[in-house]
Amino acid sequence: MGSVDAFVAHVPPAAAGGTGGRSARRRRPAAALRPLIINYTGFHTEFTAPRHRLELPTGCATLVFSFSEGLWVSRTEDLASALLRPASRAMISGPRTVPAIGVHAGVVHGLEVNMTPQGCYRLFGVPMWHFEDAHVDLVEVLGDQGRHLTERLRALPSWTERFALLDALFCARLDRGPSGAPEVDGALAGLWANTRSLAGVSAATGWSARTVRARFREQVGLSPKAMARVFRLQHALRMLAAGTAAAQVAAVCGYHDQAHLSREVKSMTGLQPSRFVTLRGGLAPGSALDRMPGRVSSVMLAG
Repeated sequence: MGSVDAFVAHVPPAAAGGTGGRSARRRRPAAALRPLIINYTGFHTEFTAPRHRLELPTGCATLVFSFSEGLWVSRTEDLASALLRPASRAMISGPRTVPAIGVHAGVVHGLEVNMTPQGCYRLFGVPMWHFEDAHVDLVEVLGDQGRHLTERLRALPSWTERFALLDALFCARLDRGPSGAPEVDGALAGLWANTRSLAGVSAATGWSARTVRARFREQVGLSPKAMARVFRLQHALRMLAAGTAAAQVAAVCGYHDQAHLSREVKSMTGLQPSRFVTLRGGLAPGSALDRMPGRVSSVMLAG
């Protein structure tokens, strides 16, 4: 995928600068939700020029509420058409193997909920393949509870109250959705730890290969092989961001060679490893730019 570099080259000059500021408030959910929801983040930024963030595959799911106009998120190849659509007030994105670009006009105010795939499956009660398109009407997955939810959150006077509303909403849904399969949880943990082969992780479930793929499609949204690619990418990006040489990253993370690493990083982020390192600017995983602890989720393309 070469579209990210092309996009960066054509960012209007005004978008490359601009002054302003950002504030964010991050909190873990209620204890009962922590196996399913990683964190809540409230954000409010004010810049005088547009901002563009490259959103990288993390293996997690994200629900974004936009309290202000002018926020778009789309896969890079669809960005031009996405900018022609009205900005979304709520978006859900499941795990993916390709990058997306988030664009806002300079001022953006909202809240995001970062979830495990199983958490998203349990809380919304629909197969995870449903979230391949980030533009999902909340009424489709929350029923009447989703109607005007963005407006209700925006109207509250503090992040504490907004987070409390989400805690109450999601806690009430814990026993209403599907329970999920512990075998899928175990397989995902094994893929992240990279302690077994892909075949070994699948075999440990006790299911046939066909059943494993079907359960992953339903409860994760990606196949075991695709999730393994995403997790390996995350481990590689962590090392690259820390300044580790690409040849060593390739060897440690299980790529055939440095060329294989470069192809995978380019395919899944739209950037060459060296370009990723430059744009990342030395930020550690889980920085203020990232959506969640321990993962490399974002890179600023302009501003």
